[in-house]
Amino acid sequence: MPASQTMVVMRHALRLDEVDHDFVSSSKAWWDPPLAQKGFDQAAHTAETRLRSLDLQVLVTSPFKRCLQTANTVVESMPAYFSTIRVNCKLCEMLTARNLNAQDRPLPDGHIQEWMWNGSSIDAALKLAPLSDNFIIDDPDLPAFPETAEQAHARINVALEAIGNQYEGKNILIVAHGEAVNRSVDEDGDWGQWELTVKQLHKVQVLGL
Repeated sequence: MPASQTMVVMRHALRLDEVDHDFVSSSKAWWDPPLAQKGFDQAAHTAETRLRSLDLQVLVTSPFKRCLQTANTVVESMPAYFSTIRVNCKLCEMLTARNLNAQDRPLPDGHIQEWMWNGSSIDAALKLAPLSDNFIIDDPDLPAFPETAEQAHARINVALEAIGNQYEGKNILIVAHGEAVNRSVDEDGDWGQWELTVKQLHKVQVLGL
């Protein structure tokens, strides 16, 4: 009989381009905004008030900067809970022009894997990140841009199931994007912004930041 398992799916905190309307025009990586300062505060508050009470053992995150920073902040707030941060590129943002801020500024040419980290590899990019020694890459390959909502939903469903199987018997915190949160509940489910709601679907808890 499989061991009991809980998966907590948490959206990244507030991203900078949601408050800085000059970010897209001025950034060298406008497709991958970091957190706003309020986002760091949100992530730390959530870790202290919502996550500490849960028996979490594994943290898996999207490779997008806002998710890496959210995950970093959680680990800094809960150092006794996680020894590593696992990075899985199949948890990435739904790759549409809107989500990559490409509606008003064209993206670079080529596959997203070639320019996502400004011409660097994900390994090299993570070495420059805070808590870089804690990162372990589980899946380094991004999907192709663009993708449809149906393709993204199927990808995320497969990724969540695979992560659950990979860490069978362990309770998992997923830090990802709104679509991952949406894929974690049934089609009639809803989640309030910045609120924790629990959905009894495959023992998944949803944290909608």
